[in-house]
Amino acid sequence: MGGLWIISKAGGLIYQSPPPSSASAAFRAVSSNEALILAGTLHGIHAITARLDPTTALKPPGAARGAMESLESEGFAMSVKGTATGVKLVLIHPSGHPNPHATLQRCYEAYADQVMKNPFYTMEMPIRVQGFDREVGSVLAAS
Repeated sequence: MGGLWIISKAGGLIYQSPPPSSASAAFRAVSSNEALILAGTLHGIHAITARLDPTTALKPPGAARGAMESLESEGFAMSVKGTATGVKLVLIHPSGHPNPHATLQRCYEAYADQVMKNPFYTMEMPIRVQGFDREVGSVLAAS
């Protein structure tokens, strides 16, 4: 498993899970600056793909738009889950992962329980919640 990124509504990287020891050397070699650039780029691609949905005109105002849900290559894949608040959870995983969407859902549930219910957390700021780190670590290790 590669890890979990959380991208704010504005496109900033607000959470990056520590890479597990089983992560590829290439994933562990991504610097903080490169991760910020990649997250911003992914945010832009996600926004553009939401605009490309040909059924947008048929949907009522305020309805969810289709956008990029996954990006795949030979060695890895990224799965994206958008939230109602505009935050995106990005799971970086091996291409053959059996069910990345279930893993993303469990990470989202941990985000809702550990981060959003934390009275000391401010939206759009980096996530520094130890309980969330532990829960994400156990979810990623189990998948």
